[in-house]
Amino acid sequence: MIFVEAQKALREFNLSVAFEAEAGETLVIIGPSGCGKTTTLNIISGLLRPDKGRVVLDDRTLFDSSAEIDVPVDKRAIGYVFQDFALFPHLSVTDNVAYGLSCRKMSKQQTAERVDWALEMVGLKEMAHRKPPLLSGGEKQRVALARAIALDSPLLLLDEPLGALDAQTRQSVRGELRAVLKKVKRMTIMVTHDHVDALTFGDKICVLDKGEIIQFGDKHELLVRPRCKFVAELTGANFFEGTISSLRHHGLAAVRVGDSTLYVATEEMGDTLLSFYPSDVTLGLNPPTGSAVNVFESRVSEIVHFGDRVRVSLNSSLPMVAEITADSLTALNLREGSRVFASLKATAIRTFR
Repeated sequence: MIFVEAQKALREFNLSVAFEAEAGETLVIIGPSGCGKTTTLNIISGLLRPDKGRVVLDDRTLFDSSAEIDVPVDKRAIGYVFQDFALFPHLSVTDNVAYGLSCRKMSKQQTAERVDWALEMVGLKEMAHRKPPLLSGGEKQRVALARAIALDSPLLLLDEPLGALDAQTRQSVRGELRAVLKKVKRMTIMVTHDHVDALTFGDKICVLDKGEIIQFGDKHELLVRPRCKFVAELTGANFFEGTISSLRHHGLAAVRVGDSTLYVATEEMGDTLLSFYPSDVTLGLNPPTGSAVNVFESRVSEIVHFGDRVRVSLNSSLPMVAEITADSLTALNLREGSRVFASLKATAIRTFR
């Protein structure tokens, strides 16, 4: 287990974080650029000293301001994958992976065994003698990961591990990285600004903004119960504030959201928060037939591809995001500015306070 409690005065704001993660878990810290994500990793690794706090890894205290404990970086033996990978261009893949073991005073045989194991885990044994300039972005990422896991530390730190990759490479490497993390079963703390990465990797998700944790929980909690619009936007959920009126429609409650009305399955009254998944929104070129009650005529404002899925941002009286397949996008022939009808089942909408 890792326990982190740290405060650090920064130029733009004061960082104040407190969280913990269990063995085998991946904790994702998500937030916009400059919110304190990398600073938090650097505090854990020992690259940056906090003004106050504690960092405890398993039963070992790495930092304690009150007890004046500050274990040096090289003695913490934490695996760290930097955003730019930080590989030595003049060293082979083998020597890059072995570099982190040089301070461990291992025998040549032990070092060779650890390097072989790490390269096997990331699928790069056949490239052991190549140098980084001859590798693709995804291969460089795997070398950096191999170097980190070779240390056999109970903790891995990943700083935007997919951030340096182009969109196409990012998609394939995301799956590879997830498979490796499942195999090595290490406690991992990853920082990202991408909600797809957070939902793909995170057993727990910590949402950070201007140095403060604004929500912490598992991915289901953040998707279903985002505490504010900021969290909803990061996780990709549709989120609104409204008021449940006394009006009913076929047993459904009417919720006023600005100038729009949504019909939801609830018995509550008064002010409420609402959220629903983009995948719950159905798109069509004509109004749906049948008894659909939540239907909004919209215009497409943005189309974003990721893998075989597509997120479609809609401008209507109730702005929302829909998620459809790439095949559906082609069949509907949607583009920015297209007129479309968005429909949503009442049972798909979650209300909470």
